[in-house]
Amino acid sequence: MTKNKLETREILSKFKDYLYYEKSLSENTINSYLSDINLFLKYLDNKEINKNHTEEYLNNLSKVNYSENTKKRIFSSIKSFLNYAIEDNFISNFEIFNLKFKSSEELPDVLLVSEVEKLINFYNHESFLSSRNITIIDFMYSTGCRVSELCSLKISDIDLIEEFVRLQGKGSKQRIVPIGSKLLINLNKYLELRNSNPKIKSSYLFLSKNFNKLDRTAVFRLIKTTSVQVGINSKVYPHTLRHSAATHMLEGGCDLRTVQEFLGHSSVSTTQIYTKVTKDFLEEAFTESHPRS
Repeated sequence: MTKNKLETREILSKFKDYLYYEKSLSENTINSYLSDINLFLKYLDNKEINKNHTEEYLNNLSKVNYSENTKKRIFSSIKSFLNYAIEDNFISNFEIFNLKFKSSEELPDVLLVSEVEKLINFYNHESFLSSRNITIIDFMYSTGCRVSELCSLKISDIDLIEEFVRLQGKGSKQRIVPIGSKLLINLNKYLELRNSNPKIKSSYLFLSKNFNKLDRTAVFRLIKTTSVQVGINSKVYPHTLRHSAATHMLEGGCDLRTVQEFLGHSSVSTTQIYTKVTKDFLEEAFTESHPRS
């Protein structure tokens, strides 16, 4: 049976609550799910949600020029929604077939330590924005945090005496990350400027130029603009700093489980991609330096 728009909006609203309250997914993940599902519903154009129409859409998906990871996410979004809709009696029961996707072998982009230093040292503490910028870049690299974690960070999450920060990751999972000595210096200088400004009332640590909560796009612009200004030719994103931090720790001798905890990965298998990066690094170092290479 074909559902009207009001019924569809209601089931989507219920599904969103299910993802948030029962599955404890992050707001960004939920938005990705809903975006994928809305594209699926737009494709159906009020046609019945059934086995034939769903398979038609998913088969077309497998031919689209998306990355394998994107295809996996879209398939997962739609499958989760359909299972929920069937259980809720919104649509008739039917078996959802599985699509097979290739495993992505794409390795994360990683900066050299010297390139990270260039990004950080491009700014200074002579003004609020410059101080904020140097501290943001240092913070992202030193803690390996995600953009969402950075933007949602509050002053109360930082303990400058014990030198640690409390980060809230995916699924509202919290982890404690140490504040390095160099980051501590930048944080203290930034907070001194921040606290001396009577216009600032927000409890969030990093703020926009108008002293509001910082959004993700502003961080993306900051990292991209700074990388161009310091002459880094490769594309640099906020997540590049997270990848770089993990890779540099492994190259420095840190064990995989510790890096897993540092990044807030629920499974060590997610962290293992960085071992491939460090393996390439070690092979190159061996070839260049070992007498019997």
